[in-house]
Amino acid sequence: MKKKYLITLLLTINSMNILKAQPFNATDAGAKSLNEQKIIFTGGVILETNVSDFIHSGIDDSQSKMKLGFSAGGFLDLGISKAFSVQGEMLFHYKNSDFEWSSQKGEYRYWGMEIPIYAMYHHYFSKTNRLHIGIGPYTEFGLGATFKYNGIKQDLYQKNGTTKLPALRDSNTGFGIKVGYEHISGFQINATYKASITNLLDENSSRIKMYPQTISIGIAYRFAK
Repeated sequence: MKKKYLITLLLTINSMNILKAQPFNATDAGAKSLNEQKIIFTGGVILETNVSDFIHSGIDDSQSKMKLGFSAGGFLDLGISKAFSVQGEMLFHYKNSDFEWSSQKGEYRYWGMEIPIYAMYHHYFSKTNRLHIGIGPYTEFGLGATFKYNGIKQDLYQKNGTTKLPALRDSNTGFGIKVGYEHISGFQINATYKASITNLLDENSSRIKMYPQTISIGIAYRFAK
């Protein structure tokens, strides 16, 4: 499974290096209209801080508290028109939250890779500065997850000797919304909210539901504008 993640990462980095040099314009060779549509590829880098916790049910006397983490990665944007584009991202996360269950308190820590895809709308202001909003699905792959309580650190991806199941699944899928502002220079300020539709629990999943949610605020820079 980890080899698959590594191959995906290497292919994405290679694609970003190719597209970083300059935008690529694809046009219909037979079109002669002055208004012919251009498809433009651009890419860039992303750096964010995040807060995350769980939406849960089936657990009495429990609560999850958001704590700070961070995300870093890059994006590729397919410009279909001036107002619309499709943007794919690859992000690496560190997420952190407190969890209390029946007076037992602990800290959840997570490292993972996420691939969201957004359908983006762009509204232009003067000097070509623009506001953008996007919505779309994401898939997340966990690389490591632990729960620390009373001095004990538990690997949440380690399989139970009896049930042969880990405490948590190492992947989940959900939907996100992204809002941001881009300066003519390519500098962006963005905010995102993502919520999973996958129950993260593997063991005890029939009676307990835990859906991760994340709020992120950060900056990005677009190359080859």
